[in-house]
Amino acid sequence: MKKILMILTLIITVLVISSCGKETDDSVISFAWWGTSDRNIATYAAIDLFEQKYPQYKVEGEQSPWSGYQQTLNNRLNRGTEADIFQVNYNWIYSMYGIDYFMDINELGLDLSNYPANEHEPLTVNGKVLGLSVSETGYIFYLNKKIYEDAGVMTIPRTWDELMTAGEAISAFAPGHFALGRLDAQQIAMLMFSYLAQTTGKNVINNQNQFNFTQAELESGFAFINDLRSTGVLIPSNAIDTHIDGPTNPNWTSQKYGGVMQWNTAISEYQNTLPDSQTNLVMAGMFQQEVGEQLGMYKKVSMAYAVSKRAETSEAKKEAVKTFLEFMTTDPEAVAILGVDRGVSNNTITQNILKDVTTTNYQASLEWQGHDIVQSYFNHQLTLSQNLYIHPYYEHATFRAIYESPIESFLLGNVTARVAAQNIISRFNTELERVMEG
Repeated sequence: MKKILMILTLIITVLVISSCGKETDDSVISFAWWGTSDRNIATYAAIDLFEQKYPQYKVEGEQSPWSGYQQTLNNRLNRGTEADIFQVNYNWIYSMYGIDYFMDINELGLDLSNYPANEHEPLTVNGKVLGLSVSETGYIFYLNKKIYEDAGVMTIPRTWDELMTAGEAISAFAPGHFALGRLDAQQIAMLMFSYLAQTTGKNVINNQNQFNFTQAELESGFAFINDLRSTGVLIPSNAIDTHIDGPTNPNWTSQKYGGVMQWNTAISEYQNTLPDSQTNLVMAGMFQQEVGEQLGMYKKVSMAYAVSKRAETSEAKKEAVKTFLEFMTTDPEAVAILGVDRGVSNNTITQNILKDVTTTNYQASLEWQGHDIVQSYFNHQLTLSQNLYIHPYYEHATFRAIYESPIESFLLGNVTARVAAQNIISRFNTELERVMEG
């Protein structure tokens, strides 16, 4: 018995001594994000720098690809095993019941005065700010100018008519080549809704959470897609190209498709797979009905940093989280490392740091060029009483199918424009109400 007690005492002593040399939980910050290899490399470099500057803390990075990240985060939130800080899309604050799972970042004492006054309104529920805005984004067009110039189109189109004229020239010069090419149902949906916003001034979803376009207006949107297909802008049917990943589509990488409509924060995925992209890929903004107009620009918070509610229970953990978030957004070296891979922040401190970087001209990047267009067009629309901020449930995982499935069927040639429009309208309002009620 004495021997057993001595062994137990020895074990306990060893455990106590060894624990003294370890960091406490409050000094360890777990940080989860999704991203490409470029984002992962930059993020880990910033984490290493943070640990050098703040040796009292350790950061456990949790990188993931985009695919599966949302479901994994949702599962971890339900089990209470989420990271201390985790990257989120803005709409997840609503679909994941952020009010129950995300900490009010006001409790961290972060200085939000360097952001535009309304920057965090979409991230606020019941007066609680549930995420720190990383960047804002909008869908715009990027073109491979080589395809245009080879066909004799030397000026980047500014209007839809100019785009269709370019499409006819490109298809005539090189059959099987298109001014844009293949867009998926999500991209076509935003293209249609942008076009309809230009012609009607209306958002997709109104303030009463109802579909905002009539049957006739929606059918005119589908007719417009047919116009783009008949003039060599889009492929005549998505049934002839079933590739689901745009950046790796061989028709994009072999330079048969001349452009893409994409979030300005995500254009690097296409840039990385296009030959000579530094020379050939250019930002075209949003095509207009008439030259000089600035309409049809939807935008949203691209992504945010959310904080686990567990941090509320410890002042030491809150201080650690605050220190890390401030470092990621205002430390000159960290901001220079992270660049614009998560988009262009509206935080004036962050922007000024990036503008002062001498080794890289971030303002010349496709992300920054797109950011400027998104912000200027959106703000111009506000002067016309047109608020095209993207509804928080527009991208809800199950609700998206209500409008994307009919659009996909139309793109494959399985239904007419009239039937596709009817299918959207018949279920849109009831399904939106259902997912909002949760």
